[in-house]
Amino acid sequence: MEKGALVKDASPPTTIPPQLRAPRLPAAYPSGPFLTITMDAEQHDHLSLSKSLALFALLAISVRFLFWMAPNHDRNKTRAPPMLSDPIPYITNTFSPAQHRPSKNTNIFGFHLGPKTVYVISGAQNIQSLFRTSPNISFESFFLMAMETLWLATPDDLAKFRNDKSGRAATPASGTAPEKRYWHGLHSLMHKYLEQKKYSDSLAQTYQRFFTSRLVSPFSVVGEWTEVRIVRLMKSEMAYSAIASLLGTRILDTIPNLVDLAWDYDKVLANLLYGAPRWLFPGAHAAQRRILSACTRYYRDTSAEYDWDADEDEVDWEPLFGSRWGRETARWMRECEFDNKTCGGLLGTTGMMGLNASTVPITGWLVMELVKDPELFRVIRAEAETAYVTTESGERILDVQKSLYTEGLRVHVSFNISREVVNPVDMGGYTLPAKSIIQAPTGISHLNEQVWGVEGHPANEFWAYRNVRFVEQGDRKVPVFEMRGRPTDFFPYGTQGLFFGLVYEITNIILGGGIAICPGRNFAKQEIILTIAMLASRFDMEFVRWEKMDGTRSDREARGDPKYAGAAGMPPDRDMRVRWKRLW
Repeated sequence: MEKGALVKDASPPTTIPPQLRAPRLPAAYPSGPFLTITMDAEQHDHLSLSKSLALFALLAISVRFLFWMAPNHDRNKTRAPPMLSDPIPYITNTFSPAQHRPSKNTNIFGFHLGPKTVYVISGAQNIQSLFRTSPNISFESFFLMAMETLWLATPDDLAKFRNDKSGRAATPASGTAPEKRYWHGLHSLMHKYLEQKKYSDSLAQTYQRFFTSRLVSPFSVVGEWTEVRIVRLMKSEMAYSAIASLLGTRILDTIPNLVDLAWDYDKVLANLLYGAPRWLFPGAHAAQRRILSACTRYYRDTSAEYDWDADEDEVDWEPLFGSRWGRETARWMRECEFDNKTCGGLLGTTGMMGLNASTVPITGWLVMELVKDPELFRVIRAEAETAYVTTESGERILDVQKSLYTEGLRVHVSFNISREVVNPVDMGGYTLPAKSIIQAPTGISHLNEQVWGVEGHPANEFWAYRNVRFVEQGDRKVPVFEMRGRPTDFFPYGTQGLFFGLVYEITNIILGGGIAICPGRNFAKQEIILTIAMLASRFDMEFVRWEKMDGTRSDREARGDPKYAGAAGMPPDRDMRVRWKRLW
């Protein structure tokens, strides 16, 4: 068959059997619990009745004090946004997701999170204001909180960042002359060795080699049918390949169960971020200790073994620290004299979970969409086979795959970009007071019917062709990628581009935009698209059944797991079992 022949027939998908149709998301699909606390079944087992009563009593007693602690908002002096109802002041919305706007039509509304006031924003102008660099809005308190609660950084290392007022820009802030610039150093590392095309391309090529070897070796017999589970496959082989690419194989050899430890940690990150106490979440803290302790030992021993005087600056990859980002980050931490515990926390949280927390579940969703729609699978395979064809500008022709990728992020990424108000700021006709928090949930903008809705395909439904326009080209129609929304309507990585998860400033959970845009977005995009292309071109796949995560049969298909709402890419709560056959 001539390469690219299938693309000539590319057209919108045909009717899909009812049992394989994508479910429509609920109209109020959760964009996140807005900094709330969640528990899974395992954590509930640890929470005894006496602890529950003690917690309730503590909260009830604290209400009076929380009133005194809360910022004093004088509504007579400034125009404040409408607030969600709060039956138990300062408590209700801390433990209950704030998913619905007030009845008043507004692009800004507020609610109480303990003693803090949180303002949720939407709308192009408000989003632009949040992303714009401003001395009145800051991310630093969130980053320091993540260092303390997720990295478990030592007090001395936290103080290094707290005392550095020089900022992240190349030129130190006016009036500062620090001996060591920690903010700028970390920012430069992330953006040079993850964002620049030279290094992101190298990461992608290394990832492709690892992922190919992980796929081929277990399924070495060409033409033989076998069964696999999509989500489980992505969480094991895709995660392993990404870790090996970024951090090297030594960490995986040193910690054989590293991938499992990482996914155990992923389940509890959102609770740990906001300082959930150990007595209330012992399982979460235990999962954190297991992976961070292992990463600390790896860094300590490997750093002692590594020849820091060796001329390896231009080596793309080596086994001890992996990519240039891995080596240069290890070198920078050593030069900053960070404690081994802090270094292990950075690697275990940003280097590990940031790498996989969104790319893996998003890819799993997309592979399942291909299996559900054989016609879409056919088109994506055709694009993968013709990927060597380029336009005059040098861009590869992968228009439907770009739309598939964009749609996966739009529907399944769920997080709240957050900033702290340092000085009162005007936004959307309101004045937001100092010490309050501003959040821009992806769910509000990404599911806006006026922006993303298409006749027959509402915004709360996955449709792979949403960002494709079919144009006449001779006697055929060809797909051309065309984003429906504007940058302010679509920000899975921040203000532009496309999500590296927790890498740098815990981007998945709390940041994005401006100077804090996710630096790993280029590698993340390449990783997802490469994985889809390799699977579609090398394997035939047939749907078998939906299964629960424990492998038992499910009577329904996958939905977004609500425990992860607001934290990153929402993983499916069901797995798909498929028959597949390797073609070459």
